[in-house]
Amino acid sequence: MFPSTLSPQLNESLLSVNMLLPLRISAAAKRALTQLTHILKLRASRIFVSSLLLWLLLYAYCRTRFWRDPHSAFFQDDHVYDLDYSLYRERESMHFLARHNAPTSPPANEFYYSYAKNTSETENKPPAVCVAIVTVHRRQDTYFDASVGSLLEGLTEQERRAMYLTVLFADTDPMVHPSWGQKWVDRLLDQARGYNVSAEQLEDLKMWEAERNFYKKGVFDYLYALRACQAVNAPYTLVFEDDIILATGWFARTLKSLAEINRREAGPDQNYSHAGEKRKPWLYLRLFYTETSLGWSNADFAYRNMPLIFLTLTASSFTVLHFLRRYHCLQRLHLYTLSILVISLFCIPAFTGLAYMMGKYNLMPLRGVVEMNKFGCCTQGLLFPAQRLDGLIGFLENRGHGQTDSLIEEYADLKGLNRYAVAPPLLQHVGLKSSRDNTDINTQSTWQFWFENNEPEALRREHAKLLGDADVQRMLEAAAT
Repeated sequence: MFPSTLSPQLNESLLSVNMLLPLRISAAAKRALTQLTHILKLRASRIFVSSLLLWLLLYAYCRTRFWRDPHSAFFQDDHVYDLDYSLYRERESMHFLARHNAPTSPPANEFYYSYAKNTSETENKPPAVCVAIVTVHRRQDTYFDASVGSLLEGLTEQERRAMYLTVLFADTDPMVHPSWGQKWVDRLLDQARGYNVSAEQLEDLKMWEAERNFYKKGVFDYLYALRACQAVNAPYTLVFEDDIILATGWFARTLKSLAEINRREAGPDQNYSHAGEKRKPWLYLRLFYTETSLGWSNADFAYRNMPLIFLTLTASSFTVLHFLRRYHCLQRLHLYTLSILVISLFCIPAFTGLAYMMGKYNLMPLRGVVEMNKFGCCTQGLLFPAQRLDGLIGFLENRGHGQTDSLIEEYADLKGLNRYAVAPPLLQHVGLKSSRDNTDINTQSTWQFWFENNEPEALRREHAKLLGDADVQRMLEAAAT
């Protein structure tokens, strides 16, 4: 049994504790606040807090700026495959085709009709570029109409005259293709046809088609397109797939890129040690690539030696700041040892890490004509010089089957040929539903993540500027004479 009441002495002790406890807590809080105030007054603390706030602001900016980059730490796939500029361009393209698909022909004096076809063949003049498209009937979505529309819409009359456009309807029965027989096909294309092969070859094609043997039929169709352009005698052959959207001004940028390549090919290669030694010849100019293959890799010194980079930056910043302080160069800044340690051990590594998180090609964006002998993907748009066609055709004929893009890369490696790309790319691969039974994840990886950021007005201004460029004019005039 406990006593019902406490002794007077115990009551007095408890009362004293209850009175002293808040006083002690208050005193401890005051001491902590005093110490915190003292710490925050230190220059090192102000540097730490300021750097932290700046880092958080930059982090927030990176989340809104680099979310499209698949190799950035800020990548967000929620809306990255949504069409933006491509949708705008598709509307332009379909409107363009609709004007040429009316039962009656558009008035011949309308500008957009005057460059509907290339006349160089009838005038016995080869065009600057022969453009070939291979198209097949798709079970679901069809992209061919918008592909051709975006290719032609926005071209000047001079640009259209410099181009010969041929299309292979690569179904053994071209009547199954929804665009076969459309009026715009006859009005806009220089050549549109199905297979012109022997009965025996047609039976093979029917078998490959029924078996969905894309390894054989795909190579055959690509060869067919190359030969069709080879017969035109154009100095360049450009082969497109049928599920793309081209940006405004794509042809002028292509011609400008070709002029740049020709200049490079004529000069010495800076990578060679022997003065005056020419560059390796080139196989193709790539108009499309995807960023999925262009992240940090062990081939990059900065990635391969990341710990060394962090250590070097940390040590060098500490050494430099300590040296400047020692020789009284930083007296006004009052950078004492603690401040230097905060900068070297916290600020420098934090901002270096943020730079890596941004992704390689956000730090070093590709611009103009770039060598892409590795990691270039797919055959959405490849341009070949005429002097390389015989060798490539012979190689593909000899192999006969396989992934066409892989075979082309194999040939380039075998012959030691350079491969170039236009950066940023000139087209988008919108065919997220494959005609070759590829999975959605594979077709989504063949995507140009920054293409949808294009601004129509900016591209139109760039196109107008390029039309006045001396290199572009020289190539256009060469095709007209």
